[in-house]
Amino acid sequence: MAWEKGISAFAGMEHSAKNNCDYLELARRYGFNRLFTSLHIPEANAQTLLTEFHHLVNTATELGYSITADISPKALAQLGASPTDFSQLKRLGIHTIRLDYGFSPDQIAAITQAGDLEVEINASTITPVLLQQIVQSGTDLTRLRACHNYYPRPETGLSWSLFTERSQLLSNHGIPVFAFIPSRHTPRGPIFAGLPTLEKHRSQSPMQAAKELLACRLLAGLLFGDPLAPSQELAAVAGLDSECIELHIHVAPDITAAERELLFSGCHTNRTDPGEYAIRSQEARSRCTSAIPIPARTAAPRLPGTVTVDNQHYLRYMGELQIIHSALPADDRVNTVAHIVPEELFLLAYIRPGDQFRFKEATV
Repeated sequence: MAWEKGISAFAGMEHSAKNNCDYLELARRYGFNRLFTSLHIPEANAQTLLTEFHHLVNTATELGYSITADISPKALAQLGASPTDFSQLKRLGIHTIRLDYGFSPDQIAAITQAGDLEVEINASTITPVLLQQIVQSGTDLTRLRACHNYYPRPETGLSWSLFTERSQLLSNHGIPVFAFIPSRHTPRGPIFAGLPTLEKHRSQSPMQAAKELLACRLLAGLLFGDPLAPSQELAAVAGLDSECIELHIHVAPDITAAERELLFSGCHTNRTDPGEYAIRSQEARSRCTSAIPIPARTAAPRLPGTVTVDNQHYLRYMGELQIIHSALPADDRVNTVAHIVPEELFLLAYIRPGDQFRFKEATV
């Protein structure tokens, strides 16, 4: 399933209008097609805000972005709109308005029924009672989205348990859910500590944060919360496949060409009956040919994160590929071919029976 890739850019902040527009062009080349922006950041320069906002939206529209604007009742008035008339926003090129404080369930319903704009609600603060009120008010759920907050201050990001609880609540109603990941290179002011949804992601690379959010299968897409993410971060995130978990590995120096081929021969599928101690590739043995036997090498204890391939002494199991998640002793019939990089060991918990995964060789 394709997932939406988004970025954020902010008028009236520390980056110039030209910097923002150059960034839109760069991100578009990597397949990002959704823009999040806000008109009520307290630190924004009020004298340049509206001019830069119009320039930003015009450029994004020309580049084919779907634009979500975080708008308060006060910001609506600045743009010549009102809680009952959003036509000016549509003329500007805005596709979705994020409504947080200041809008009732009845107002949310009325906007979706009008059909001019999609509405995005706050996924981080939603409750079962509030969601029920929104639904019972007659909201057109086909025009409703939800996006989590980002959290500028360290130690205020969501816990994983609350994030999954709120996301699952919305998903159960068929409402697409989105979340933010930080940039490690260009954190936004005035705190400059990253703009993640989850606190645990504040210190992680955006690629690792994105991998976890895609692996949980609760989201329809991700956005960089911080502006001006560099090309390396954009490329790393854009290259992820939501249907196949990517694992970076350090390859053993003495593996054979046949073992390397097994590692990197595309996506593997965890068997639907994988066993107690390991993730088992459904495809590896069928990709292994007895015409090229896999010789045994010095056996070593199999610690969590070890990637193994059964050698010729395991007879018909030769070519069996496993990722160990519970420590096992050395076995002369099993070769160690790689190790998951330590910072991605957490991803093993997301590879469920029947899920796909693939390996990518770590460069450092």
